[in-house]
Amino acid sequence: MKLTDIATKDAPALNKNRPLLDALDLMDKQGLESICVSDDGKIVGYLSYADILTKIGTQRLRAVSPGSLYISGFMSSFPATVSNDTSVRKAAKLMLELNADLLPMFYGDMFLGAVYRSSLVKAVQDREVDTAQLMRRKFPSVRSSDRAIHARKLILESGTPVIPVLNDDGRYLGAVTRGALLKALVDFHMYVPEKHQKARIRQLSISNVMKVDYPSIGEESTLGDAVRKILAERCPGVVVVNGLSPVGIVTTDEILAFIVNTFPEEQ
Repeated sequence: MKLTDIATKDAPALNKNRPLLDALDLMDKQGLESICVSDDGKIVGYLSYADILTKIGTQRLRAVSPGSLYISGFMSSFPATVSNDTSVRKAAKLMLELNADLLPMFYGDMFLGAVYRSSLVKAVQDREVDTAQLMRRKFPSVRSSDRAIHARKLILESGTPVIPVLNDDGRYLGAVTRGALLKALVDFHMYVPEKHQKARIRQLSISNVMKVDYPSIGEESTLGDAVRKILAERCPGVVVVNGLSPVGIVTTDEILAFIVNTFPEEQ
């Protein structure tokens, strides 16, 4: 399989001077964790949930309505690019090493498209490897009664895009993702007056942010099962459960690592 076969040729992009809310709306509709950013008709960088979540909620932005924020204040330069000759394994390795959500594909100065994490995981959607062999067994979790800002701290510190939510007995209830958390925080800063934000942010709990029916798979499932669910649900990972207890997570990180470890360099 060639990288050009799975790259997104018509990758969505927005001008850097567009409102941040336009980007969040597009990312939500497209089911993407990041999008390309353009300037003067050229692709110049990208915007990601991770970058926005890092800045949203800081003291500096607390007095600014999300409606007054622009993409240019949150975008990043591409940490690397790929070409039509880049291998699938090389692209996966770059994404892991650089913690990148997308890589632009260029032929010289010509933009050919974007390679997303969801693009790369398609390469192993038929693999029948046991999930237990690659799932992450040590992962952060939260209670539904915890504060949303606690989940933000865990997501930023751990780098994981999804955190399981448990009840007081340790039973699986759902999960919190970067995207869902970001949407809740943006809505909070948009509709709660600044003078009340410091007090009320403590009242914003995980139960207001979590997705109850977040995708999960059984411990006996395969890598292919996990990938197909990630693609179908357009989510950054799945929770692995044994009965009612979460025992691991499989995110795009684990899947990319599998590609790096099993694909020959030329693929």
